[in-house]
Amino acid sequence: MGCTQSSSAVETTKKSEKTTEAPRSVEAEAKPLTPEDVVGVLKGRGWEAEIVEESSVAPLIKTSPQGLMKCVDGRPSDHSAMDGPKSLGGVYAIATNRGVTDIEGLKKICEEVKEKGSVPSCHGDEHAHPAPMGCGFFKLWSQSKLEGIPPPKFDSEEGKAAILEAGGVYECLAGSHEEKVVYINFVEGTTLAPNGDDQAFVVDAWMTGTYNLDVPKYLVAAASTVEQLGGPLKAKLIVPN
Repeated sequence: MGCTQSSSAVETTKKSEKTTEAPRSVEAEAKPLTPEDVVGVLKGRGWEAEIVEESSVAPLIKTSPQGLMKCVDGRPSDHSAMDGPKSLGGVYAIATNRGVTDIEGLKKICEEVKEKGSVPSCHGDEHAHPAPMGCGFFKLWSQSKLEGIPPPKFDSEEGKAAILEAGGVYECLAGSHEEKVVYINFVEGTTLAPNGDDQAFVVDAWMTGTYNLDVPKYLVAAASTVEQLGGPLKAKLIVPN
């Protein structure tokens, strides 16, 4: 009998095994958002959307450490380093996705961007007063027009100053918005350079993985921004050949 385990002991052992079993990760079970999923979401918002291979669009360029993490805005820039990832408002994309609303948090994001191989940036234009409010994404953010995203506790000039202080760049964009399409790029480590003669919004979706962003939240913010700015409700999702 000394080697025989009582039924109560067996039950206790089973309960112990259950309590020590590692919980399954909800995140691990979640399926990644696919280009097909994005097409469905956009069509549900009234967009035209299609998936295209990279060979069917203007040549993608490799990103480099000298390239700006710059806004998706399609207007020509006074800066030459266009070989960085395109995101909503430049570094403001990360801040809005993470709920960062203060200057110190913004500076930390700039340091992270530099560590991960890009130059942090923001922009303005020739028409806005003050000039940094020429970024439509920042303007919507500051006016609490991005659903579920709290507005910043700093204004456009304070944001610009903080980014410059953290080693980033401020660029000025020229002309008016004439974007004809929104490119959503899933080809990792690549981007499209702005073309003033054939403007397009460029959203490098692959960077959401680099910065561990909430992908649905990011893409909804991108779609909402284009819609509120009166941009083209036409998207091409670029995937590898």
